[in-house]
Amino acid sequence: MNRGHDVLFITDERGASFVQDKVKAGVIPATAFFGRSLSDKLKAVGGYLKGRRRSMKLIDEFKPNAVIGAGGYASLPAILAAKAKRVPYFLLEQNSVPGRVTRMTAGGAKEVYCGIPPTTRIRGEVVVTGNVLRRSVILPDRKEGGEILIQGGSGGARRLNELGYELAQRMPEERFIILTGRRDYQQMCARPRLSNIELFEFTGHPEELYARARVAVSRAGAIALSELLVNGIPSILVPFPYAVDDHQTSNARWAAQAGAAVLIPEKEIERVEIALRELLQDKTRRELMSIAGRNLVPCDAASRIAERIEECLAA
Repeated sequence: MNRGHDVLFITDERGASFVQDKVKAGVIPATAFFGRSLSDKLKAVGGYLKGRRRSMKLIDEFKPNAVIGAGGYASLPAILAAKAKRVPYFLLEQNSVPGRVTRMTAGGAKEVYCGIPPTTRIRGEVVVTGNVLRRSVILPDRKEGGEILIQGGSGGARRLNELGYELAQRMPEERFIILTGRRDYQQMCARPRLSNIELFEFTGHPEELYARARVAVSRAGAIALSELLVNGIPSILVPFPYAVDDHQTSNARWAAQAGAAVLIPEKEIERVEIALRELLQDKTRRELMSIAGRNLVPCDAASRIAERIEECLAA
């Protein structure tokens, strides 16, 4: 939009609620298919067929020069509608393990833009651009904060919430911020209050918490991880072990191999306290991890992707 293009965002109702009045949205029915019960899968198939028909109608009305698929299940109907209508399409893949939508549709894409170097082959023209991040979450001049941030991603993570509370009990000299997620916020609030814990149910401005962090303990979803790295926050990553294709472990391994994070599987979660104490006592290591993280994640992925799409369409 900033480059003068008219944009229509095709998504489900949940996605539309995030963009609100900022972008024109075309709402389609869409639900997740993989990892669901048989009845949910049948509903998802019905939703997909309706979503594809609706997407084709939106494409006919909007007449786009290109369609960009962001990788989630809600993007599949629009991608396949674009393919049927012979509209060029491009893909965004956030994780190191390509998602099923990417694997299904990459062969027909003009280019596939990866936020993290892929661990498996993707058909077609693949470009590693880094993940698209909101400008507001990037703090280029961030100085090390004094608190320990515990976060489980957008929905929270019960095991990390529990871990954060336990760590705060055993480390009363440290201050903790726990981003609990809406599901577990009341449960966490009901626990005996500890003076060194601050609980947040959800925040639309994670940069305010990043500014206060010295170290983070986090899941390893692609966007949350990229935000931690681009802000140079040394992180202990505990990947969600049941993520599709175990992609969080691959994401975390990429960051750990670059020296920007520590990877600890959830089955070894008791090691987090040891790793955390070691990091807190070693400022030089934290500084090196911070530099490694900033070097790993570009700040201009959106601009790079927009330029490449314009070049492809002009060719």
